[in-house]
Amino acid sequence: MDKVKKEFPDFDDLESFEKILNALKGEGFEDHSWHNDAMPCVLKDCGNDFHLVIWVDYKNPDLAEFVDERNDGSMKQFMFGERDQDGEYTETYEYDDADKMIADVKKILNA
Repeated sequence: MDKVKKEFPDFDDLESFEKILNALKGEGFEDHSWHNDAMPCVLKDCGNDFHLVIWVDYKNPDLAEFVDERNDGSMKQFMFGERDQDGEYTETYEYDDADKMIADVKKILNA
């Protein structure tokens, strides 16, 4: 949790970020937040430059980098994706409910 606080000192949803990280830490996810990104994230390194990434956007859409998309509903607060060796996302899923996202991520990991 210290990394997200350092990289995003004004982040307004540490509660959801902590919930996601704590729920998935045992599956190999780690805080991978970096201040040059639009929002904090947790990441699981699956080897061969393949990663599972969860982006946690600001709770208040007006603080988000993508204000219009968040306000019009075309972008959700929580995003889960599979990122390949080229940094491209091969699959992405978006959620407004952190618990639903956590459950879906666990299903994918245990499939």
